[in-house]
Amino acid sequence: MVPQKEEMSMAKISTHGGQTAVVYCVQKNPIFFDLYGKIYPTVYTMWKYPDFLPLFTTWPPVFKKLAGGADLMLPGVVVKGQVTLSTFGKMAKGAMCAVSLVGNRAPVAVGNACLSGEDMYLSAMRGKGVEIVHILGDQLWEFGDQSSPPDLGDDVFTELLGEAQQDDSDGEAEEASVSQTAEVAQGVEDLTLDNCDPEPGGDNSGGATGGMEEESRDSVEVMDERLRTCCLCALKSKVKKSDLPLLTSAFFKNFMQPFCPAGQSLDVKKSSFKKLSKFLQHMQKQGLLKTKELSKGADSIVEIDKSHPGLKDVQVPDIVTEVPAPARQEGEYQPPKITEMFSVTSAVLPIFKSQGYNKSHALSAPDVRKEVTEYVKANNLQDEERKSHVLLDPDLAHILLTKQEGDLSHLKWDDLFSRVVDRMQPAFQLEFPGKPPVLRKGKIEPIKLSVEQRASNKKATIVDNLEDFGIDPAAFAHTVQKSVSCSSSVIPHHQKNKGMQVLVQGNQIAFIADLLLDKYKVPRKYVQGLEKAPKNKRR
Repeated sequence: MVPQKEEMSMAKISTHGGQTAVVYCVQKNPIFFDLYGKIYPTVYTMWKYPDFLPLFTTWPPVFKKLAGGADLMLPGVVVKGQVTLSTFGKMAKGAMCAVSLVGNRAPVAVGNACLSGEDMYLSAMRGKGVEIVHILGDQLWEFGDQSSPPDLGDDVFTELLGEAQQDDSDGEAEEASVSQTAEVAQGVEDLTLDNCDPEPGGDNSGGATGGMEEESRDSVEVMDERLRTCCLCALKSKVKKSDLPLLTSAFFKNFMQPFCPAGQSLDVKKSSFKKLSKFLQHMQKQGLLKTKELSKGADSIVEIDKSHPGLKDVQVPDIVTEVPAPARQEGEYQPPKITEMFSVTSAVLPIFKSQGYNKSHALSAPDVRKEVTEYVKANNLQDEERKSHVLLDPDLAHILLTKQEGDLSHLKWDDLFSRVVDRMQPAFQLEFPGKPPVLRKGKIEPIKLSVEQRASNKKATIVDNLEDFGIDPAAFAHTVQKSVSCSSSVIPHHQKNKGMQVLVQGNQIAFIADLLLDKYKVPRKYVQGLEKAPKNKRR
């Protein structure tokens, strides 16, 4: 992608959302950009390598909506044939992808998948499909030579055109279909930067795209009223004194936004206030709430007046039934989602190969059960008389039976599943909020709590494997030291590649166990050594 002996330049830019992105340029054209810690290719790069990312195809009229800041909705995605579970492959949620238009495979936008491929199918092709980050005609595109997309052809468009012209027996239906396809073809030919260029000065959810036209005075007044209504509803029905102090950003996201009517947006930048802090200052002047800067650069709501006359006549919409919990403070630990997985080995590969899996591919227990069931159904192996039994074909018999069981011809479903899992390699997946899942081989080692006898008959508590669960040993040791007023330190494990240990003075198993289970939300089955807590002495 980067020609040899070519100089690469780097530039820092600010997006409309206030984020900082790093752009990498070759021959004065941006080829990649780093945003939110992910490196995306630009449309210039995608034109040279159109298969570099999974590609979604949509109709040309949709382009102007995307250029104006909208995301690609699933109903606007054009697919070959009927949508099935395998239409989008094994695409993960948040995976990078590209968008092209019917008639030309050259991508016109880059973004992230809003759903996994399986969820797109299960959603019946409804909802958001792709969150657009960069699009043809935005300011990042203007940073380059501003060239137009090359004509790479489009198999999907060719098939649609062929199907519309095949059926000679449909008469009027055929004419209408050919007419529609011809209109699409004309729309593709008319797609130029002159008639589909994004309007300048807008926003695309913090991405690098150019924006939408300026709001009129009426729309500003509508947004002001919508902000006020959502704020009053949140103050009257959802915010409790136990939630205070509450970060203003969390109040807006978790308490105000749920009251926004369906299909409408709640954007402070499109109001006369322009900033959330100015809007809340306006509400504070009316006596509805009080804000205070509790930490540098972060305002919090510290008081609310539930008896304020302005809340008396507010009618809270019935459609709002639940508000998410307030956002966590920045830097606060968030426990990972732990999923036990099983990797495909050469022994069981014949079972999973027909479903498209390769060796070392990891599956969760429900997925293993699902794929084994599919294999049994595809080969018609379920016993017709005894539905709870499965007939063993040569592959299953070779994989699952021992030499002493050579004459066995059937297995029960549960026995079949357990034997398949026993012949797979254990693994586990850790998924931290806001980060991509991490897959590791072997069984996850629990957090081990142990007590050692030291000199002068003194005891010390040792905590192992905190780092596997994303817990910072130094921060954990500091929390323990402050809470129980004892010395604690972080030391290297005596075995190599085992990370760090936390050493705490005395037998502190009981406190550390409560800390792990209650604050850090570590499941009890992943904490080993709870029984070593000191017994309460009877008086």
